[in-house]
Amino acid sequence: MSEDQLFQRSNDLLGAAVGEELLMMSIEKGSYFSLNSVGSRIWELLESPIGIDELAARLTEEYDVPFDTCRQEVEEFIKALRERGMLG
Repeated sequence: MSEDQLFQRSNDLLGAAVGEELLMMSIEKGSYFSLNSVGSRIWELLESPIGIDELAARLTEEYDVPFDTCRQEVEEFIKALRERGMLG
């Protein structure tokens, strides 16, 4: 993924917060997804177009994690979202 590539969540999913998790459903695909608290925070940040470096920078301000580790994990998470058709 390039550093200047922007990502944004799909608007085709229904979601509801359950405790610290976010449960989502794709009506089109009939699939359910569950995100933990960090995944839910990333999903929030994906409301507007954002790059991986900016996502990682925002998360390192909120969580005790080194930038390089965070960026790698965010990139893997974004790949998983893309594979599931959850990004617009």
